[in-house]
Amino acid sequence: MELRHLRYFLKIAETLSFTRAADGLHISQPTLSHQIKQLEREIGPLLDRSKRMVRLTAQGKVFKTYAERAIKEVETGLIAVAELEGLVHGQLAIGVFRSFSSSPLPQVLVQFSRSYPGVKVFVRQLRLVEIERGLIDGSLDLAITYESPVSEKIVVERISAEPLALIVGKEHPFHGRSRISLNDLDGQPMVLLNPEAPSRQLIDRCLSAHGIVPHIVIEMNSYEAVLATVRCSAFATIYAARNLGNAPDLHAIQLTDPALRRTTAIFWHRDRYRSAAARVVADMVRKAYAGHPRKRSPATPRAQHQSAASASIVSR
Repeated sequence: MELRHLRYFLKIAETLSFTRAADGLHISQPTLSHQIKQLEREIGPLLDRSKRMVRLTAQGKVFKTYAERAIKEVETGLIAVAELEGLVHGQLAIGVFRSFSSSPLPQVLVQFSRSYPGVKVFVRQLRLVEIERGLIDGSLDLAITYESPVSEKIVVERISAEPLALIVGKEHPFHGRSRISLNDLDGQPMVLLNPEAPSRQLIDRCLSAHGIVPHIVIEMNSYEAVLATVRCSAFATIYAARNLGNAPDLHAIQLTDPALRRTTAIFWHRDRYRSAAARVVADMVRKAYAGHPRKRSPATPRAQHQSAASASIVSR
């Protein structure tokens, strides 16, 4: 018995006709009849040919269930082998946020490359609009960035949320304080990322939702430049305190009433196939972020999200 015997039998069971089955299989009817006779010599009568329409015998009905199961298992096995090959030889394109270097992602990628050295990984630090475009056109397999409104074609899987703090240097009048109200930011001179940055968009939405209008004196492309500017001035910025590291010249002040949180998420294309390499990296990312303040929630399309402003503000 070979796989083709099972496929031929199942096609006849589907069409109840040798003629239609042969047409669907693109073989001649005599060839199909010969193959089925070979199968029946091994198993027993599977088809009742006594009437105009072919019917399954009792044995045929039982065998059909197991034949379908066998074909499905073989097809699943072929997919698994193909995916394994994708983890041996392949490539993976990941879009990430600008502050990628201060996240757990570099360590995740090192771990992945050690485990799957045959997979070439391309990491692209992109703006949100570029990440969205890359997922839609297929140039990106997945993205890890800060949650923000995106296309309906993108699925957002939240994996972690972390508090944001006001960061000041020694020259700032708030230096030394442990906490301040969000309302204290009204009119404060600040240095922030450019408006297209996901974290900047989050900050803008949150402050706007509370009627707070900061005085933005400088906009920059990277947090490294922002922090360097804050360090030597009386300006402030908003940033994740845990990313400061050893920065004695910078001081993090807790924001309250309400607190601000930044959500990190994995972005997927809603309909595109997720390769084995992409799924493995995503699982590593989830584990790397598992210790963050907010537990991962199920993947949801943008249409099911709450408004980003309310989702990013935690009242106390």
